[in-house]
Amino acid sequence: MEPKREALRHFEAGYEKILEGFRELGYEPETDENFAGTARRAAKGLHELALDRAQVHDEIARMFQKTFPAKYKEMVISKHNMSFGCCPHHLLPVIYRISLAYIPTDKVLGISKLSRLAKLVSRAPILQEDLTHELARLLHEELESEGSAAYVEGLHMCMASRGASAHETRVVTSAVRGVFLEQLATREEFIKLVTAAHPSLI
Repeated sequence: MEPKREALRHFEAGYEKILEGFRELGYEPETDENFAGTARRAAKGLHELALDRAQVHDEIARMFQKTFPAKYKEMVISKHNMSFGCCPHHLLPVIYRISLAYIPTDKVLGISKLSRLAKLVSRAPILQEDLTHELARLLHEELESEGSAAYVEGLHMCMASRGASAHETRVVTSAVRGVFLEQLATREEFIKLVTAAHPSLI
């Protein structure tokens, strides 16, 4: 996905100001060679955590246009998809482990697209709660599925590296649609499958 130059320019200017703040703390960004190019690198790093929304929207739309006829009518799960985003409150990184599920009606996504969907939607300054609901919504509405579910675990750097310094804490959110909402047994099966400990496949 192509970086947006204007966004990079603003990010870089912002990081130049941040380096001025480090100077006030006694550091020397102008003479310390470790700071050479830092503003540019940091700008690119932030852009990777916050993708262009229009580009993301277009890629997701193309993704849901390329489906396959559904012969399988049971639960489809893609679990433990690792992704990254950032907290809109502090603009610090969040590490996500995302599990998604849906029950097809007439069409299914290519299996790799579930992981791609998780990575695309999460790379934004978005609350974990909103991310979780958006993933469930997309799999229900865009696929016209019987139902969908999302289970998201987040390690938030705003909690782990500052404030409470709660590096051991994981924030857990879930969202369900359709039969996952209407049928307790279906919802419980999903939660059990995505949270169960299991040996590595490799």
